[in-house]
Amino acid sequence: MITFFKKKGPFDINYLIKCTKFTKPQKIKNAKIFNICSLENAKKNELTFFDQIKYLDILKNSKASYCLIREKHLPLIKDCTFLPIISEKPLLDFILISKVFYPDADNDFFDFKINKKFSKYIKQNTFIDKTVSIGKNFQIGFNSFLKKNLKIGNNVKIGSNCVISNTVIGDNVIINDGTVIGKVGYGFKFLDNKRFFIPHIGSVILGNNVYIGSNCTIDRGSFNNTIIKDNSMLDNQVHIAHNVHVGSNCFIAGQVGIAGSTFVGDNCLIGGQAGISGHLRVVNNCYIAGCSGVVKNLEDNSKVMGYPAVSLKDFIKRSINIDR
Repeated sequence: MITFFKKKGPFDINYLIKCTKFTKPQKIKNAKIFNICSLENAKKNELTFFDQIKYLDILKNSKASYCLIREKHLPLIKDCTFLPIISEKPLLDFILISKVFYPDADNDFFDFKINKKFSKYIKQNTFIDKTVSIGKNFQIGFNSFLKKNLKIGNNVKIGSNCVISNTVIGDNVIINDGTVIGKVGYGFKFLDNKRFFIPHIGSVILGNNVYIGSNCTIDRGSFNNTIIKDNSMLDNQVHIAHNVHVGSNCFIAGQVGIAGSTFVGDNCLIGGQAGISGHLRVVNNCYIAGCSGVVKNLEDNSKVMGYPAVSLKDFIKRSINIDR
């Protein structure tokens, strides 16, 4: 995972346990935790969490050293190498620990300092922060803000009234007017009647030859990156939520929304105003008709339509029966 946020630590595991709310009291031999990470990306000396059975296969292959987990799930991890830390609510405790490592990750306010190298854009009311790096043949419109933690490749065109931060942009990318990329996503939990935002320590990764329409919103990742791979194209007013993966050569029409942590494979076509629920897998070569609502995983080469989305063949049969 690519993160631009400054990480604190390492921390003693027992100190981190004291920072939680729902972890069962336990004394663990002193050990340093160097980072927090998702199940699939965690490494040795890192902490992760598990609270949904559908991620069991990922859990069994996790390389994390420690894992927050419910007591009822302990029989499922007999062959795992990590040390379980019992918690009634692993995600909430993981959020509290992540705020120890990344206290500024849910704060998008910072001291903006102009990159003098690009001061020529001030005359068009466009401002570029000193942390931004830009490749060759760059173009940008009026009233745009390129904020902290931004790397831009070659031959990139950015329109007017855009706000972009916490993003890596490949070569030959076009981003049209009014688009916002890299802001914190819609993720929060309530604890003791207090709202806690899930820290968004990830980034947005745009591959080469990506096209982003006007007035799109692409949230940065929370504990993974939000990714749009090479040659994919978004129409106007598309929303890509945190941790979403969009594969190569995908075409997404206007007003589509893809909820958090959903995986979309390569060569997918998504019609206008379609919605895809969170934490799903829509794999390769899928066709989703306009105004459809996808609420379950789709296999390769699926063609679906309607709400809830069903195979095109079943949708036509259902329509014929209704007409009768």
